[in-house]
Amino acid sequence: MFKISRNLNEMKYNGESIRLAVMGAGKMGTSLISQLANIDAMEVKLVIDRTPQKAIDALVRSGVAEDKIIYTDDYNEGYEILEKGYVCVSTNYRLSYKLMQINAVVDCTGNPSFGAVIARKTIQYHKHMISFNVECEATVGPVLHDMAKKAGVVYTGILGDEPGAIIDLCDQAFGMGLDVLVAAKGKNNRLDEYVTPDQVRAEAIEKGLNPKMLTSFVDGTNTMIELNSVCNALGFLPDTFGCHGIETSPENAVEDFKLKSDGGVLDNYKVVEFSKGMAPGVFIIVTSDKEDVRDLMKFLGFGDGPNYLMYRPYHLTSLEAPITIYNAVVENEPTIAPIQGQVADTVTIAKRDIKKGETLDGIGSEKVFGKLTSHTRSMKEDLLPIGLITPKTVAKVDIPKDTLIDMTMVEIDERATITRLRRRQNSMKL
Repeated sequence: MFKISRNLNEMKYNGESIRLAVMGAGKMGTSLISQLANIDAMEVKLVIDRTPQKAIDALVRSGVAEDKIIYTDDYNEGYEILEKGYVCVSTNYRLSYKLMQINAVVDCTGNPSFGAVIARKTIQYHKHMISFNVECEATVGPVLHDMAKKAGVVYTGILGDEPGAIIDLCDQAFGMGLDVLVAAKGKNNRLDEYVTPDQVRAEAIEKGLNPKMLTSFVDGTNTMIELNSVCNALGFLPDTFGCHGIETSPENAVEDFKLKSDGGVLDNYKVVEFSKGMAPGVFIIVTSDKEDVRDLMKFLGFGDGPNYLMYRPYHLTSLEAPITIYNAVVENEPTIAPIQGQVADTVTIAKRDIKKGETLDGIGSEKVFGKLTSHTRSMKEDLLPIGLITPKTVAKVDIPKDTLIDMTMVEIDERATITRLRRRQNSMKL
């Protein structure tokens, strides 16, 4: 009981700490920096951002005195800054994994191609990698997980994001001997697959989000990518291309997510799903083949069975990330990892007509959105995972609106780290 706070308090007493580099001073990064200021033995020693003042402001708001913050892009200066007990701000991401004082790197960027660079180098330097970057994990997570195991470090997603929260529920269910039939999340925004950043710009600014990020929420790509991560952790698949995504409620979810033969919408169990009616939480549908267990579940108010809802009506994003950081660095345990390999893929669909020679722009753009399917189908049809799109991805042919884009239609950046990792992952059959 109170294991994390007790152990961190003991570390602080012994003069020990978890020393972190945070990549990105956006909404998630800045809230994480502030949250960590309240926790014993967790120190943000380095913040990387393209705009140094954003990083400085985030640290000051968290309680760090401005005269204790020093900017540098130089390794030797960075080393001296940390040795003298100051906090470093930089635009040089290489400091995050090169500085010896850093235990773990936290990627809050949401940029899959950049995330692949950071994760690979962090692991190669034998540091733990805590990733908010589910876009990267859904694309090349299995090979990064394999690299981390071999290096003796942890590569993990966070508890506060929906995939980590779903796995937390599953962990409880498996620990009780229950069988998980459906692993699902609520969808927080409306669904409009053809929405553009310009259409949500005002709303994004009001919410403190990048318009491309909000676009990826509304067009469903983010939901697909998050469920992709769950598939790779559990071995589950979407029941249909892009999931059913029906409207439901805590009162009706068990009935709605039954097999079609029993009056529900599903053709199969062991699937991932989403529903706007369950936002902002996550949920799983569980069952047991034991009569006494079913009798107790009924007694406890879970209904007549044989299926039951376990519902977590919230996820706290960066506020829960310190739990993941502790488990990764101290217990050497990931919150969510793609232990089943690349089970599913979030593949690319054209939002509008794309002309030969145009760049595709990727997640959250006005050109493409993503949908979840099996990795087997993705490989068989040579489909383009949306996380592989970089600024150098170019259409080789005219691509009509609503086309499911395959690799023959585009030229991707073969030199990009994320592409090379994906090629390696495929060749290793991870």
